Amino acid sequence: MHSPAAHSEVSDALTALASSTPDAAALDAARAAIARARRDLIAAPGTRADTNVIANADAPLRALRDSDAAPGDAGDARLNAWELGTTLARAGQAGVETAVIGAALAIGVRLAASDDAIAAAVAVGTLAATRLLTAVDDAAFRARWNVAASLGIVGATLAVSRLLGLDAPRMRHALGIAATQAAGLARNNDEAMGALETGKAAADAIEASLLAKHGFTSAVASIDGRRGLAALMAYRFDATAITAHPDKEIAS
Repeated sequence: MHSPAAHSEVSDALTALASSTPDAAALDAARAAIARARRDLIAAPGTRADTNVIANADAPLRALRDSDAAPGDAGDARLNAWELGTTLARAGQAGVETAVIGAALAIGVRLAASDDAIAAAVAVGTLAATRLLTAVDDAAFRARWNVAASLGIVGATLAVSRLLGLDAPRMRHALGIAATQAAGLARNNDEAMGALETGKAAADAIEASLLAKHGFTSAVASIDGRRGLAALMAYRFDATAITAHPDKEIAS
């Protein structure tokens, strides 16, 4: 009988990254990505954007409201994240950062998080998802999976967990909950469903983080374990892309 791993360097590296302080370049890139997202959301037809945000070009994006939300209420953060992520994916070429931005903005407004806090969450979440992509990336993976959705959920979950202030054990559980929901077919990339998959990844990231916050647990080696995400979805896995990286990329 298979015994699950009791420790994972990959999970430890990802949670440490999510809790660390991004360097200036990473923060600037995150702020620029958020600004682009805001412009895309305002320009998108049929979206329900916060009018205060549209009126103030310097304000952070407040997230799209659920149609049933009461005045002054951010609505359901998970539904907002789903709509945000879907709209952003439709607006351009979706990447692993798309779900990260959608989830961070949606939970950020619910928590009344500062611009700097949201930017930091986007920075670490994007870097985490990018490192995971580097670890599994090849033609076979891209031929089968929607990269923006299946890997974006991991970075998005770490971004949301950071904004929620989860400690390392809960963040690892959130990571595991996200890994078991990782999905999205490459066949849908050119269809409307592809964008919907990316939006769902943003929504599921919020769900995973909230479940972990309230005590739900998951396997420790959710990414690199014998039956983890990499083993079941990827055709190669280079753990060092996650566990070993230049210190200059992130300043703890």
